[in-house]
Amino acid sequence: MIIDDNVVLEVLETLELPFGLSNPAYMAYHRVFIRRYSNTLACLVDLPRNLKVLELAASPYGMTAILKRHLFDDLEVANFGQCGETRTVSLKVGANGYCFKETTFNAETDAWPYPDQNFDLIVCCEMLEHLAMDPMNVFAEANRVLRPGGRFFVSTPNASSFQNAVKCLAFKAQSLSPHYRTPMSLAGIYQRHNRELTPPALQALFSAGGFQREAFTTSDSYPFDNCKFDDLLIDQFRRFFSTDMRSDTMNFLGRKVIPVTTRYPTIEDLYLQGDHS
Repeated sequence: MIIDDNVVLEVLETLELPFGLSNPAYMAYHRVFIRRYSNTLACLVDLPRNLKVLELAASPYGMTAILKRHLFDDLEVANFGQCGETRTVSLKVGANGYCFKETTFNAETDAWPYPDQNFDLIVCCEMLEHLAMDPMNVFAEANRVLRPGGRFFVSTPNASSFQNAVKCLAFKAQSLSPHYRTPMSLAGIYQRHNRELTPPALQALFSAGGFQREAFTTSDSYPFDNCKFDDLLIDQFRRFFSTDMRSDTMNFLGRKVIPVTTRYPTIEDLYLQGDHS
């Protein structure tokens, strides 16, 4: 099956979300990310449909609907909240209704409330950049709850993108969501992007987590902002940057091959050696 923008839009046009999330604001939110959704799903389309799958940070469930509709029959979802609380999430795509078990926890501070070796695939889209303290907990817990040979897929903004290089030259923040949030709360901290990763940093997290790379690409998921530079100057900027791994979103599929090798990796400025010596 080929998943493209039209397939994604077809789901979104008939999607009914739970908890009042079918309001116009949330539906508009999903439409902003049509290209990102299709780029992400294209990375997963060749995986078997019968895998047992966990989607992290699933709310507001647009990706969830497309995953269930087109890719995987056995899907659970997780979101931020009190560790171990569960509820049933129900949504509809056209005439088709779907129910999911949802479990809440803090992915970077909690032991995830699942047994060892419980899933075949974990999907983590646009979550790592929101973490503020310990991203390696995500990789360590993913390793624990995945079966041998299980896969971990991550999509996350690319801090080394050409778009960010242009923003830097324009004295703009090199982030998709740099805003401080009020009122101050832990939930507010997670609403902003706390660190967007470079390709070497993302590779380092996967390697330290015991994952072997199966696929690693970047794709452009958002409209390009020329930051008021003219097109000729933008073309000149491009000559100074390799096009390799410079699109705005990273897509990494890793396979669990060994246990976690390094709990606090210090390469790529991920953790300070002195904090854990």
